[in-house]
Amino acid sequence: MKTLRNRPFLLILSAIVLLNISGCWSPVELNERAFVNLMMIDMNDNGQFELTLGFPLANRMIPGDVGGSGQANKDPFAYVTKTGKNLAQALQDIQSDLSRDITFGQTRIIVLGHKLVQHGIDPVLDFISRHLAFHISANVFIFPGKVLDLIETPTTFERFIPVILRAYVDQKQTIDTTLRDILRARYESGDILVPMLSFSKQPAILAKRERTEKWLGVDGAAILKRGRMISPILNKKEMRSALLVESNIRDITISIKSPTDGKDITFNVQHVNTRFKAKIKNNVPYFRLHTKGTASVLTSDSNLDLRNEDQLILLQKTLGREIQDRIMQLINSTRKARADVFHLKDYLSWKYPAVWRGVKSDWNEFYAKELEIESLVDMKLLRTGEAYQTIKTEESRDTR
Repeated sequence: MKTLRNRPFLLILSAIVLLNISGCWSPVELNERAFVNLMMIDMNDNGQFELTLGFPLANRMIPGDVGGSGQANKDPFAYVTKTGKNLAQALQDIQSDLSRDITFGQTRIIVLGHKLVQHGIDPVLDFISRHLAFHISANVFIFPGKVLDLIETPTTFERFIPVILRAYVDQKQTIDTTLRDILRARYESGDILVPMLSFSKQPAILAKRERTEKWLGVDGAAILKRGRMISPILNKKEMRSALLVESNIRDITISIKSPTDGKDITFNVQHVNTRFKAKIKNNVPYFRLHTKGTASVLTSDSNLDLRNEDQLILLQKTLGREIQDRIMQLINSTRKARADVFHLKDYLSWKYPAVWRGVKSDWNEFYAKELEIESLVDMKLLRTGEAYQTIKTEESRDTR
């Protein structure tokens, strides 16, 4: 009798399990969908929005020519562009020309044009936030010119442009800024760094084999303040310093002048970790940035003897001062822009809420002119290579 009483419950439970494994999550079939991998947004000279969507073409990704379709040798990626007074209108015009339903479930890269970012990206954020299928983990980049020029990028090492852009982030060659980060900063009326792309002349050897002379790469970073790009734009060196500050860098090559003879010594710096510490002195907040890492000697033109412990310690301190100078140069650039791009206010509000309330009303001005920021750098030299001195020095000894 007990088994009979439990039978309705077991039937309902079985039905729920079967529904979960059926795979039917939408009334639209996969072969009726057009998956957007890349979204590019710009503003034209008439003040209209220019929306470009990039779609991978599954029917052209099959190796060889299956069934004699003739599709395998064609480009496996398509772009569709429309303009409109708003992004919703441009999207509707694109949808009207396609035989499949557009879906943003696989959109991982968003590229914004330089002109659009100067005017402000609030319309973009509003448009994207209203599409529930859009992943806010998508990475955002800024293109230096007209964003449509990005299509001319040669896919020499990868088949698709979104894969190239994603690799820049995965390999930690540029800042990892997502749509989530921008939305959060905008909601809090905060500031944020967004990576800039470069689009220059292609290396000569590759240019002979490709259809275009253009070459895509990473550059500096733009400061967004209340959703709009402001001056100054960080150069590539400052952008890499930002990676050091955010502890989001795999390795970086740094050259310094030898403390003994002023000649170049180049290091590979790795395992960098920077911690922010909010402090209070005389009821006034200040910050200490403590950066640690390891380094290896790549090249040396100096006569400095790396077997000498005293000279080795001196070299480590010299490298630390160089990194310290780079970090402070970056901090000073953000001060000029009155932009707290590293969100120091969050550290202060978490640890000293009462002090934060005293400076909250005019934080950007306080950050730019009054906040004391100290940078401490500890670098540990792990490897010096087989040559303890420059080859020229060793040769001169052998000829004596």
